[in-house]
Amino acid sequence: MDRTHSPINSILEQAAYIARRKKETAGTLEPTESYKRGQTKELIDFANSNNLWISLSELNVEFLSKGGENEVYTGNKDNIVIKLNNFEYAGDDLENFFIRINAHNKLFGNVPYQMIGFAYNSQQEFCAVLIQPYILAEREATEDEIATYMKALGFEMDYYDEYHNSEYEVFDVVPNNVLYGIDGDLYFIDTQIRTQF
Repeated sequence: MDRTHSPINSILEQAAYIARRKKETAGTLEPTESYKRGQTKELIDFANSNNLWISLSELNVEFLSKGGENEVYTGNKDNIVIKLNNFEYAGDDLENFFIRINAHNKLFGNVPYQMIGFAYNSQQEFCAVLIQPYILAEREATEDEIATYMKALGFEMDYYDEYHNSEYEVFDVVPNNVLYGIDGDLYFIDTQIRTQF
């Protein structure tokens, strides 16, 4: 199945809707820590119903690294990076994950995320499977280059790795999460974003 042009209109949008709907249904009847459990169950049902499980063994990819929330793989065929995201940084509400991915794509559209399905990582944690373009980088961006770029986007610096505007806080904006491409552009490949409200 060609996940890039899936018959599901937009896996990311549909999954975000499921997470939001589950939270709204639960309302104030459930403690917030149970949102994530219910949202995860709904997303697993969504994956089962729509055949959205991704098998890494069928993708011909190689393991690159593991961070706090992502296992990262690459394939030499498609010039993409595949991330298995375990939703750890979403806290107790998976909607935070979807807000962050949408904000990333809005702010850093030259290296967008696309959600292609779901999988279990090497720790058997339920994950969203995301792809991003593989960036041919000359080096990591410098803090000064990052600051100049963020200022041009209308952000103010709070700390060397944290910025805000009226809508978003972007943090973990450190050189190893921002690449200086061979084309001279900056690519924000792995930052954290939350809304201001």
